Amino acid sequence: MENCAYIIAEIGINHEGSLDACKSMIEAAARCNVDAVKLQTVDAEENYVKGTESYNIFKCAELTQEETSKAFDYARECNLEIFTTAGDANTVNWVNKLNPSHWKISSGLLTHIPIIEHIASLGKPLLLSTGMSDAREIGLAIEVAKSNGAVDITLLQCTSIYPTPTSEINLSAIGWLKEKYGLPVGFSDHSDGDDAVFLSIAAGASVIEKHFSLDVNRSGFDHRVSLDEAGMKKMVERVRLAEAIMGDKEKKISKEVKVARGRFLRYIVATAAIQEGELFTKKNVGVKRTFPGCSGIRPEDIDNILGRVSDRVYKIDDIILAH
Repeated sequence: MENCAYIIAEIGINHEGSLDACKSMIEAAARCNVDAVKLQTVDAEENYVKGTESYNIFKCAELTQEETSKAFDYARECNLEIFTTAGDANTVNWVNKLNPSHWKISSGLLTHIPIIEHIASLGKPLLLSTGMSDAREIGLAIEVAKSNGAVDITLLQCTSIYPTPTSEINLSAIGWLKEKYGLPVGFSDHSDGDDAVFLSIAAGASVIEKHFSLDVNRSGFDHRVSLDEAGMKKMVERVRLAEAIMGDKEKKISKEVKVARGRFLRYIVATAAIQEGELFTKKNVGVKRTFPGCSGIRPEDIDNILGRVSDRVYKIDDIILAH
């Protein structure tokens, strides 16, 4: 089977500024068998105009540097990788000291070329979310990231509508992004449930990101477009099921199929009694499925048999042996 998709439970700011809640979410995510958790570490003063909705939301959901460090440590204790999204250089610099596994450039930051330049220079794998960008903007972000040292870049197909209606999910873009930019492509899902995630594996997604919450019925933040622990666990199971169903890209004959071949393939057999010295003709040989485990000359070689002289006696349904 191809390599398994890398699954991220995005905590974001669903901890609402509480380290205890964040740690509980990390622990719950670990029970779901995800690979990583992701935070959003955003300094509201540096990123949003005062009085805007984003300023108000992020201002009341900040973790301090010390709390963020403790969250990183706790994730590693839970055997999870951890990283974050940051929108300003000062935040990036202190988060970088925590050794995040990746850097995520959110859809709202993909046109923020200065921050991409800075983050790309840090040498970590990059996830570039394309939820609000056109082909030119995506291409520019990739070019800037590469020119500043990034060598491990994954694009994420997503749609920045919360929740994303079915008509806007557009999983076909995964293949388009792969072909156009020659990079791995994942899927950051903002739709309800996990159906889109399940199908994204068939579309070629190598990374899955889904918002995570302890209580999806809470108001505000990203709870509405999240999965709770039961939902996330089910999603991970369905991703692994989808991968098992998709299998390998190369067509191969497995051990199980080889057993089936022995039961179902056809071989050349006698369709009438044949005496030693008698010619093989269309009247005395044909193609049939034989008993399990029996094999002989393949149907593709029947023209090589016709007109030749039999060197032995055959009864009806005997497999013709090589001459």
